[in-house]
Amino acid sequence: MVKPFASRKKIFGQRDMPHTKWSARFLLVGFVLTFIDPEYCEAAKKNKDRKFPTLDQVLQPEQAKEDLAILRKTLEEGHPGLYLYTSKDEFDKKFEQTRKSFDRSISLREFYLEVAPLVEKVYCGHTYFDLPPKLLKSLLKEPPLFPLPLAFLNARAYMDQAKTEIPLGAEITAIDRMPMDQVLAKLLPYIRSDGYNVTLKYRQMEDEFALHYFLFFGRKEKFQVEYVMFGSEKKMIKEIQAVTAKKLEASMINRHSDLGKLKKYKFGMIERGIQLLSMNSFDFGLNKKGRQKYRSFLQENFAAIEEGSGTDCIILDLRQNDGGYVGNDSQLFSYFAQDTFRDAASAEVKSLKIGVKEHLAREQFPKMLERLLAKDFKPSADGRLFMIDEKNRQWKPKKKAFDGHVLALISGWTHSGGAVFCSYLLNNDNVTFIGEETGGGHATFTAGNMVLYDLPNSRCQVEIPLILYENYRGKKTFPKGSGIRPDHKVTQSQKDLINNVDTVMAFALQLARKAATAKDASEK
Repeated sequence: MVKPFASRKKIFGQRDMPHTKWSARFLLVGFVLTFIDPEYCEAAKKNKDRKFPTLDQVLQPEQAKEDLAILRKTLEEGHPGLYLYTSKDEFDKKFEQTRKSFDRSISLREFYLEVAPLVEKVYCGHTYFDLPPKLLKSLLKEPPLFPLPLAFLNARAYMDQAKTEIPLGAEITAIDRMPMDQVLAKLLPYIRSDGYNVTLKYRQMEDEFALHYFLFFGRKEKFQVEYVMFGSEKKMIKEIQAVTAKKLEASMINRHSDLGKLKKYKFGMIERGIQLLSMNSFDFGLNKKGRQKYRSFLQENFAAIEEGSGTDCIILDLRQNDGGYVGNDSQLFSYFAQDTFRDAASAEVKSLKIGVKEHLAREQFPKMLERLLAKDFKPSADGRLFMIDEKNRQWKPKKKAFDGHVLALISGWTHSGGAVFCSYLLNNDNVTFIGEETGGGHATFTAGNMVLYDLPNSRCQVEIPLILYENYRGKKTFPKGSGIRPDHKVTQSQKDLINNVDTVMAFALQLARKAATAKDASEK
């Protein structure tokens, strides 16, 4: 019973394609092409020879309105959390306003700029709306882009490159005379997130700023950048040239804050009494060898902790964990759990049928998916469709479960499966959260099986999750639409960014040492 949660971001706004993995609390294995509807195959053949899309491609009013109507239908028929954060009445008004804005011919770029913020109002980190894939790919090669890698700390932009025209760590205060807070206010609605929190948006913006800036403001060959150097109050202005996407990608890879290649999981002693477990992903694929390696990793390390002596605290670093396959998160929590728990408090779908099949993208397998939905979800007394208990696994705490102090480090990148794991930790009384609010919701979120649609005229794509999950969490609550909020909010400072100091880890170590000192004093 496994599911890939949404995968980590990609540079320049390309989304990963979780539909190719077939996200689910159950995984679809052994794709069979004969499950594809015949009418869908015919539609795919017709689309194959269509003209390559461009941002300047003109959509007539009836074409734009048709695509908008289809997009709305896909959301209303399939998305189980469509009205979690935005009411139906409000959506009706927004769709009508958008439809009226299409009373004239518009470009594909204009269509995207109107529709993307509308889809973002679902407030779901697993709901994607994108330009056509071929067009997105071309944008990674052709247009000149804003050249500076940026880091965002407390919603402010800082230079994240050591060898450029603007000093490392300088705050970028304006671009082409527009204050940076106004620039971000225009771009953030194009980036997905769970609920109302924006921490995931800022983390993604660090990778996607150049593309979103280009799409919103258009093509520019140069930029006037206003900045303030660290330790100064004087505003400086420098004109910088745009660069190709290839050059920007090289800069992004070599950005000052780059962590390099991270292991998916790592356990080790920091100092006496303090262990560090870095859990950077739950995405270990489906092969038996990978799953067994993970199980052995957990068994051996927690057995060593139990058999040894003096481990009072585990620092659990989840800041880079944006999900993976279900079961991996639950399996880890079984080594921290204080009571029996399930993968989810509940899992629900809107329908056992896949709607709007005639507009499904090529790699979708609706009949196979419908079979599995019918097998794993059954109607309740009130007619709602819930996952049966046999598919929502129950876990017991391990005999080797750690009962010492746990310091959980979280960030905006902690999303999907990473946030689900944090919600498990809310059941414990020995966990302290440090960092920034998770990008994933603390209570309810939509993920699971994804279905991908192609809009016929714009060829934009919308991807919709089919399962609504209620996290198995403790009594601690947060405001609706928020992620797991830290007990200690800690953000890297401008100075620490320049010096490559891990501010959050340093705070956690200080807290762990203080607790250890207090324990030693009480035992004397």
